[in-house]
Amino acid sequence: MNKTPLPTDSICQALDTLDGTAGIGKILFESISRLTPAVSVELIIKSRDQQSSLLTWRDDELYGPGWHVPGGVVRFKETLTSRVEEVLKHEIGATASKIEGPIGFHEIFNEKRDKRGHFICFVYKVVLIDDPPFGTKAQNGAITGGSWRWFAKCPDNLIENQRSLVKYIDGKF
Repeated sequence: MNKTPLPTDSICQALDTLDGTAGIGKILFESISRLTPAVSVELIIKSRDQQSSLLTWRDDELYGPGWHVPGGVVRFKETLTSRVEEVLKHEIGATASKIEGPIGFHEIFNEKRDKRGHFICFVYKVVLIDDPPFGTKAQNGAITGGSWRWFAKCPDNLIENQRSLVKYIDGKF
């Protein structure tokens, strides 16, 4: 198969104009994710009594439907702890009383995907000051994207790429 030579000089010049600390947008991020792994944080959010873990519902083209451990990709020149705080603010709508870690790491490697298929993830343990907003709580069987719920044990329908986090969710670390 013949491929057109890559105009690396033009690509590098364009990249030099970006401020990576402000985020690079979804399209560019997905393009870059075809070339290199992304570094991310995964939040094991424990109840104040340490008996349950908070998971959120996800249903998208990348992972399909299932419960997942909240997390996010670290931005350029952003500390891991700052990303943990941003994930709490934007995905959960809550603030931590305690952030511990990293307590471990895991790697997401998806052979079937060309974009967003390789992540190196630092795992943090978080305890919240208060529960997230009640309006987003999954209740009475009603689950929508972004809904949250406390689990005493990891549910069977955790998204596949996070199965290595079961020991953290179940408190066996």
